[in-house]
Amino acid sequence: MKIGSSKIGVVLLAAALLIVIVIAACGGSDPEELEIPVSIVDGQMSPDTIEVKQGDTVALKVESEEHGDFHLHIYDIEKEVGGAEPVDLIFVADATGRFRITFHATGEEHEEDNREGHEEEEVDIGFLEVRPR
Repeated sequence: MKIGSSKIGVVLLAAALLIVIVIAACGGSDPEELEIPVSIVDGQMSPDTIEVKQGDTVALKVESEEHGDFHLHIYDIEKEVGGAEPVDLIFVADATGRFRITFHATGEEHEEDNREGHEEEEVDIGFLEVRPR
């Protein structure tokens, strides 16, 4: 029995399409629960960029040698850091993009500056990158 070349082409095309559909369906992953240690030393955040995927539940464990406010922009999450224990910032990464993380120092030397009429300085220390899932 002879099979025409057009029938073989149709079978191969259907098989290729099926493979593409299976790969696409397996490409996504379930959201994860992530615990990410973050340190602030000499005004620098480590890691300097935090990368997660959309839908992940993120717990940033922030340690800082200096007292101040750790602020994750767009998500509008701000917490005081700089004590003996790490501070937890927990959120669901629902907005995608690259977002600034800033630090507002509030130590004793900065309180004196504020009394002298200096405004509190907002310093960019890193970024949060949320990629689509």
